[in-house]
Amino acid sequence: MQQLGISNWGMPRIEFEPFARFAHQMEFAGIELTVLGNWSTRMEDITPEKARGWRDLISELDLELPAIASHSPLLEVDEEILQSGYRRLLGAIDLARELVPDRPPAINTTIGGSVGDWEGKRWLALDRLGPVLEAARTAGVDIALEPHVGSALHTPEQTVWVLDQLGRQNLGVNFDYSHFLAQDIDLQTSVELLAADTLHTHLKGVCGRWPDHEFLVPGEDDYDYAKELRLMDAAGYRGFQTLEVSVMVQRRPEYDAFESARLGHRTLQRAFQAAGL
Repeated sequence: MQQLGISNWGMPRIEFEPFARFAHQMEFAGIELTVLGNWSTRMEDITPEKARGWRDLISELDLELPAIASHSPLLEVDEEILQSGYRRLLGAIDLARELVPDRPPAINTTIGGSVGDWEGKRWLALDRLGPVLEAARTAGVDIALEPHVGSALHTPEQTVWVLDQLGRQNLGVNFDYSHFLAQDIDLQTSVELLAADTLHTHLKGVCGRWPDHEFLVPGEDDYDYAKELRLMDAAGYRGFQTLEVSVMVQRRPEYDAFESARLGHRTLQRAFQAAGL
């Protein structure tokens, strides 16, 4: 059965313990951990002692950890930035094994670049994904690629192509339909192409169309989240549906991370009920 989770993507300044306790209080079933550089939970600051404390807290609160967000720009031309991204991804693989040894979370990543890069750089993307995928397979950890509006990898068809080229052993998809909706890509088609390979998901709203789109908190929009849940269920997806609050929302002067999370929680709980899940 699909379950409702929350990412700390929307809480970059909140430490892990208050975030996890908030998720437990709100009765989210699981959490996604973000380890990018602008977050209080960034990879560079995670010591073995801190990781053990997080593992104990996750167990204490009876939360699941389905994913770690470790998005890295693998098409970056600056070698220092590229290597930093590799270190983050490889560190996240090790962290996944430390936090949930018996069922490590998937490692979510985009590949960076821009829309116009796809044709000329898609083979380079495969080459740069290679070392990450090799490390993940050795560790028994899954990599979940996220197609992202405005980036090189941005459509369901492109994502299927990558999976076909690299194989599906320890490689799948982080499904976030908002990135497709912003491009007017059909929901049914997206689910049909990607649901079978989906390891984790994000749920958030969007208004407008790329490049003039804006991401929203679920509840600020009129999107039919229940329809997406039903389609994913019918396609056999049984993992987490995770609330993500975009950086676009976080930039608002009045942004309140906890209130946004509460709005998203109420909206998505109603969607789960409407979908009969």
